[in-house]
Amino acid sequence: MTMPPALRGALAAEWIKLWSVRSTWLALSFALLSGVGLGLIDTVSVVRSWDTLPPADRAAFDAAGSAFSGLPLAQLAFGVLGVLVVAGEYATGSIIPTLTAVPRRGLVYLAKAAVLAGTTLVFGETLAFGTFWLGQAVLAGHDLDADLGDPGILRAVSSAGLYLSVIAMIGFGLGALARQPAVGVAALFALVFLAYGVGRALEGWSYLPSRLTLSNAGDVVGQVHATAAKPRLPSLRLAYLTLAMYVTLALGGGGWRTARDA
Repeated sequence: MTMPPALRGALAAEWIKLWSVRSTWLALSFALLSGVGLGLIDTVSVVRSWDTLPPADRAAFDAAGSAFSGLPLAQLAFGVLGVLVVAGEYATGSIIPTLTAVPRRGLVYLAKAAVLAGTTLVFGETLAFGTFWLGQAVLAGHDLDADLGDPGILRAVSSAGLYLSVIAMIGFGLGALARQPAVGVAALFALVFLAYGVGRALEGWSYLPSRLTLSNAGDVVGQVHATAAKPRLPSLRLAYLTLAMYVTLALGGGGWRTARDA
């Protein structure tokens, strides 16, 4: 099936714009440095303290999850990138020539979302698998490493990369809703980080708010044994449903705002 010329042109334009701004390179560079660097630091720390760890901690050790200690900062970089992709144009006024060249606002929104989703998914998976393999190289010296063929490992690693892309798309939707980078980033920060604190505060009444937070969903999909003895964490199925819900609401809200006015 041939891609419509208008969509092909819009995708090409958004691809050029994405890679022509400094914020893209800065965000992805920060994600790479924090994701790999902090993951390696935490993995080395585990190796050095392994002999003194309590038996319960050794039994709960997750060889895949330990390499992803830097992803909480990486996810923020991905989310900020998502916000800036759309809100940056509104803040600078460059959205006017964009809509002049492509008057169909829905097409512009679709092209931006598609380019961002493809880019962040590829980079997120590359970061997740690269971080995993570096972590396993450190763990291998103490026979603590895991293999992608082990139960749950491939699913956890690929899901960690997917989660980074999910955060970027949520940031994109929030950026389209807010149209101001600062407001979009603040909303993203609240959704990813502050909501976790609210959920913890409500655990005396119910664990449901905690189970529906983005951060806990990310923890579950990016680890093999994340839910063990942690009632605040959702099941694996609920975690994936939670991510899908947030993406749907964010992109739907952003699309509604885009179609509503310029």
